Amino acid sequence: MRKIGIIAAMRPEMEIIMNEIENLKTIKECGLVFYLGTIEEHEVVLTECGVGKVNAGMAAAILISSFQCDLIINTGIAGGVSPLEPRDVIVADKLIYHDVDVRIFNYPYGQVPGMPLAYTVNPNLLIMVRGVLNKLGIKHKVRSIYSGDQFVTGLDKLSNVGAPRDCACEMEGAAIAQVCLKAGVDFLVLRFISDIIGLPSQINDYQSFETEMAEMSAGITHKLISNL
Repeated sequence: MRKIGIIAAMRPEMEIIMNEIENLKTIKECGLVFYLGTIEEHEVVLTECGVGKVNAGMAAAILISSFQCDLIINTGIAGGVSPLEPRDVIVADKLIYHDVDVRIFNYPYGQVPGMPLAYTVNPNLLIMVRGVLNKLGIKHKVRSIYSGDQFVTGLDKLSNVGAPRDCACEMEGAAIAQVCLKAGVDFLVLRFISDIIGLPSQINDYQSFETEMAEMSAGITHKLISNL
């Protein structure tokens, strides 16, 4: 049975999961609090990493090296590109940076030297997760997710990397995927769409839906783990 590490950037994205952990205990490391216990007999370690790639990558590395997690799940909210809509559930099939630029050395926009352009989720894991979500009646979409250290409010921010329409954008997933790839650990990124990039109402939508979407993302992640 796998030991599952769960990363959320913000408190509302993790509280529902934390409240469902049995035999809960906490450990502090490198300024982060890790919540250890079980969910339906699965060993889990949950943490709130903070916003951004460095925070997310650090949390993933600690979950793998200090707690020996062999599956990392990143849960939370994301902006969507139309025709995605608020409240869409997104399961990533690949993660890509939208803010990495070393083209001067002949790397494609978005690629970190020495790493792949896209971080691909284990296809067998993706099939299993989709099967569980379908069994639970949770409608979802499999899409590419783009990560960077900025809150994206215009499609121009995604143009250099050639992001397609119908994708999601956030600030942590690709960094977690990169750490997991180097460590040889499976990863999964689940997102609830809170706002649509480029709409005049985007910021208001984000502020209105942030907590609701974060809590719904946490709820789905809990259901998923309970049924793995």
